[in-house]
Amino acid sequence: MKIKEGYLLRTIADTNIIVPVSERVIEFKGMIALNDVSAEIWRFLETEREYSEIVDFMVSSYDIEKEAAEKDLDALLKQMNDSGVLES
Repeated sequence: MKIKEGYLLRTIADTNIIVPVSERVIEFKGMIALNDVSAEIWRFLETEREYSEIVDFMVSSYDIEKEAAEKDLDALLKQMNDSGVLES
């Protein structure tokens, strides 16, 4: 899975914002705000990744248990899927 082309992460006034560009503007109305951890995961997903790679990244980067990482990742991926910004 990875982030679809046409979405950019920008930091504006200490807030991480996902904005659509090009033809994505037509299909996606609005913006998504991400906390700092979600923004790091977004950057990690700019390259094709497997679910297990993302969980391993979270566990090693944020010193959390695997189960907690999976739960948090599932919630973030659901939000991304619902918003249409993620390729599976």
